[in-house]
Amino acid sequence: MDLHTTTRQHPTNHTHNTHHKSNHILKCPSCNHVHHPKTDVFGNIPSSSNLDYDAREIFGVTATCPICMEDDCSDLIALPCGHLLCKGDYQRLGGYVRSGVLERGGEESNESSESVILNIRWAGVGGVNGTYRFCIVSNKYTRLGFYKGNDAEFSVESRVVDGKKLWFISVEQEGKERVDLYKAKVEQSSNYPSGVTWHQAHLLEGLRPMPKIAISYFE
Repeated sequence: MDLHTTTRQHPTNHTHNTHHKSNHILKCPSCNHVHHPKTDVFGNIPSSSNLDYDAREIFGVTATCPICMEDDCSDLIALPCGHLLCKGDYQRLGGYVRSGVLERGGEESNESSESVILNIRWAGVGGVNGTYRFCIVSNKYTRLGFYKGNDAEFSVESRVVDGKKLWFISVEQEGKERVDLYKAKVEQSSNYPSGVTWHQAHLLEGLRPMPKIAISYFE
C-alpha cells in the first residue's frame, strides 16, 4: 500500500527517548501527500509505537476505507490533507488519535470555534472537499486548494444577507472577487454549521451534489 510509516534504527547508546522527525512519514493512500508527525520545540518526537500525525476522528459520515476497502465505514480518521481512512488501519500503521467528543447532530453547542474541525465531503466542486480549521485572523474556517486549475482559499463562514443569517461555503483567488458556492440557513445558535441543509448559492454549473459536513471537536 502507498500508506506507510518508515523508521530508522538508532544507535543502542542513544541517551534520549526521542527520534528525529525525518525518520517517520505517513503517506496518504488517496493523494500520496506525505504527513510528518508532530514534534516538540526541538524538532524531536517521543519514542512511541504510535505517532501523532495531526489526524482527527470524523463523525456523521460513512466512507470506503482505501486500505481495507470496508464499505460504509463510520469509524473514520481524517488526515490533514482531508482524505479519510478507517481508524483501525490508521492505528495499525502507527498513527495516534487524540480523544475527541462526538457532536450529536441537531443539538445546540457553544463549543469554541478554535477547537472545531470541519470535514466536507461529496460537494460537486471537488476543491471544496477536505478539512477546514478555524482562522482567528479572518474569523472563518478555511482550507487551501485549487479552483479551476489555480490556487484558491475555500472558507466556511456565517454572514447576514437581507436581514437573514446564513452559512456560506465560498472560494477566493488572488485578484478576483469572492465566489459563494453553497449556502445554508443558520438553524440554531452555534459557532459552526451543525445539521444544516446546503443549497446552491448561485446557478452555476457543476455544484451538485450538495456538500455534507462532519464535525469533530477536542478539549
